[in-house]
Amino acid sequence: MRTKNIILYIIICLIIIAGVWVWDAKGFNTELIYSSRYEIFLSIHTEINISDVEEIANEVLGDTRHIVLKTEIFNNAVTIVSENMTEEQRDQILEKFNAKYENSELTKDNVKVIYIPFTRISDVIKHFILPGIIVTSMVLLYCIIRFKKLGWKKVLIKVFLVPVVAELLMFSIVAITRIPFGRVTIAAGIGLYMASILILTSIFENQRNKILEESKDQG
Repeated sequence: MRTKNIILYIIICLIIIAGVWVWDAKGFNTELIYSSRYEIFLSIHTEINISDVEEIANEVLGDTRHIVLKTEIFNNAVTIVSENMTEEQRDQILEKFNAKYENSELTKDNVKVIYIPFTRISDVIKHFILPGIIVTSMVLLYCIIRFKKLGWKKVLIKVFLVPVVAELLMFSIVAITRIPFGRVTIAAGIGLYMASILILTSIFENQRNKILEESKDQG
């Protein structure tokens, strides 16, 4: 069992090292909304069917990576986001859009192609740092008090180390496999953190109950 654990730890370390190397060399493969991109904003007085705009975007932008996002709660505005967009393509989009929505008054004079530089990963995750510190501190305090019979140092190290290693492993795999970094991976990271804490506390609880039962038997 110990040999298997050692092999597992070595594999995890190698994956994390490889992930850090890939991240340092290439960075993450980010979702379009975090990459360098071009945007145009389309807004009219009536409801816009997003599938219509997606069809227009597909026709004009072709294989260029792009998405269409709803922008207003009344469904009367959308933003087309693309990794590349020329003014000619914008004009084609407006022509098709105005043909689809006759009440549209959009022209190249009031619809501009906006270039947005890439979003740094640090800017994305910085919003989670303070909540993460607060939650982790509360979990650490709870576990130290609840499972003090297991040894507070052992509990402290595991509660801190296991989630960190799990996160590093997951994002290393994301970097190596070039899975797009974005909303899904962030949600997965949060879910993984919660799962690792739940699994740890479950293990600690079983160990604590076993110690209590042994104490009762001896008493």
